[in-house]
Amino acid sequence: MDKKWLLVPILVASLLVAPVTNAATPAYFVYITDEGGKATGSALIKEGIAYVSTSYWEAAGLRVVWDQGHKRAEYTGWEKKIAVRIGSKTGILDGKLVSLGGAPFETNGQLYVPADFLVKSLGGETVSWDAAKKIYTAKELKSFSSTSAKFGGNTYTVDKKAGRLYVTDSSGRTRLLANLGSELYDMVAFDFQKTPKGLIYLTLTDVYGEPHIHNKWYTLIIKDGGVIRQASVGYYMRYGNNVKIAGNQLLLTDGKTLRLIEDGTGNVTQTLDLTKLGGVSDTYLVEGMDDDFLLIRPNQQGFLMLIDRKTGSETLLYKELLDPEQQNFAETNDLPFFGDNLKFVKREGNALLFTNEYVRDGKVYKFNLSGNNK
Repeated sequence: MDKKWLLVPILVASLLVAPVTNAATPAYFVYITDEGGKATGSALIKEGIAYVSTSYWEAAGLRVVWDQGHKRAEYTGWEKKIAVRIGSKTGILDGKLVSLGGAPFETNGQLYVPADFLVKSLGGETVSWDAAKKIYTAKELKSFSSTSAKFGGNTYTVDKKAGRLYVTDSSGRTRLLANLGSELYDMVAFDFQKTPKGLIYLTLTDVYGEPHIHNKWYTLIIKDGGVIRQASVGYYMRYGNNVKIAGNQLLLTDGKTLRLIEDGTGNVTQTLDLTKLGGVSDTYLVEGMDDDFLLIRPNQQGFLMLIDRKTGSETLLYKELLDPEQQNFAETNDLPFFGDNLKFVKREGNALLFTNEYVRDGKVYKFNLSGNNK
């Protein structure tokens, strides 16, 4: 269910007790989304017509733009476009001129439109109108939430509800680029990276939940306008970054396995079993890699591990780098998450350099791959 729907009653509940225009009386709007979520908000009755706030459009993922005179409002989302004008009984719905069944008006800083029209515009249907209790009920209201970003002359758009990624070229032609495999919810962000040999490494992140405790990654490798490799992984209460490129290899992980992909061709050169290497059945972050080592961190346990890629041996770095007090803190602390907070900075010869983000004391911790760390 689109989490924004749950905000609507909070945003407009105050209107139930706020002064309204002389010709309007308070009422209630009960709605059910197409995913089963149910909530109650405010409505107004004017000249026998039920009106609701256009904040419901915004909660359904539509973005509003007003004209200079603040008379015409246009609401747009993925495959949805609505335009209304204050005082006019006609509007635009998905490119067609339509009757609204009443004239939009503004009161207490909120724009109101006929409930019948708003419900229809969101693909829903009216269930009932209880005149005695002044309750307007509707169901099957849909969400049209999307997020877009531009890169290389194209516009990339995620249809959050459907979990699909589209690309629109400079001439306005839109096509489906990838099915992401699941619904996206809240803080969706794009990160584009052009690889040395001309591929595009696209990362979509979705941080959601309350208070934003889920961190979902969608990674795609694009060649000649098409997706040739993709993966997704979800973390819980863990917000570190996965490394994307190491030498001539592009890295894609689903948290259980790691695929090494040759830049330029997109060929998979190796697949590593992270759960086997880490020895813990969990979902892993991949925080560093080179020809001879791999840095991985299990989501729940949270200890950064160094894997020797030649021997497969595992080293818990906090045991090697931190003093006893810091080790105890890493083992017992659970805020904001379990584990250490060692961050890989860079490699210098045979030494790997780290910082401890828990203390932020400016100290650099050095681990020697040669084995001399005492």
